[in-house]
Amino acid sequence: MPTETPNRHFRAGQLSAALWVLRRLATPGTKAPEESAFRGKKVPAHLLAEDLRAVMKNLSYARRHGGDRWAAAAEVFRDLPDLLPSNVPGNTMEPGEENAFIAGREKQIAVYEEKFGALLG
Repeated sequence: MPTETPNRHFRAGQLSAALWVLRRLATPGTKAPEESAFRGKKVPAHLLAEDLRAVMKNLSYARRHGGDRWAAAAEVFRDLPDLLPSNVPGNTMEPGEENAFIAGREKQIAVYEEKFGALLG
């Protein structure tokens, strides 16, 4: 079982999950990437870049939905600073780092699924 040590890669995985959940709340029907998308010479900074650039767009879309979807998106947005590693890894991940990234991602998705299950289902 992968370690859940909150190192930079674990934190980057948690941030990746939060950004995906924000996108999912903004655009229902968005499919989660497969685990394989995070393996094989991936760089966390590159994996996060597109979703980080899209934060305001996703917030705007979620705001248009209003109600519970907007409330959930606002809560996820408020989580982003705490999930941001002090230094997002910019090098290719080794297998152990990949495992930490994926473990962080899975843990954070589980947190949001527990809070917002029906909105993410």
